[in-house]
Amino acid sequence: MDRRKIDVVLSTFLIIVSLIILTNNNLVEGGAESDLGSMFLPRVVAGLIILFSATIAIQSLMKLSKGTKIEDLELISTDGFSGIFIYIGIFIVYWLAVPYVGFLVATPFIMIAVAILLGGRNWVPIIAMSVITPVLIDYGSKEFLRVYLPTWAF
Repeated sequence: MDRRKIDVVLSTFLIIVSLIILTNNNLVEGGAESDLGSMFLPRVVAGLIILFSATIAIQSLMKLSKGTKIEDLELISTDGFSGIFIYIGIFIVYWLAVPYVGFLVATPFIMIAVAILLGGRNWVPIIAMSVITPVLIDYGSKEFLRVYLPTWAF
């Protein structure tokens, strides 16, 4: 299966959904109101999804239009489902662990596990992103959204 075609289709879908989130004010009823508004976080996330999806789609479209040869990394093997089951298992473990060990403890380990599953081998960026990202998310949710993520329960 050609990953470039899948990238274009999924990116287009994500951009359309994100544009609906950005332009529709009727998506929120109630919700957690903050100084920034209850649609602030969904709109920021939608904007980031548009940015990243467009980047992926443009790269794939350029390769498709040039007719470049498909590399091994651009082929998706459909022989087995073990990776999918491992991925689902990782997120079930995360879902069960977060209430007990907290967001800041569980998330870096899960991010590292997913990176290993996806074939990441450069440990310094993997560990750095697995620690920095949850800390930034936790800080942003507390300071800007006033949403407190789960903490250590022991």
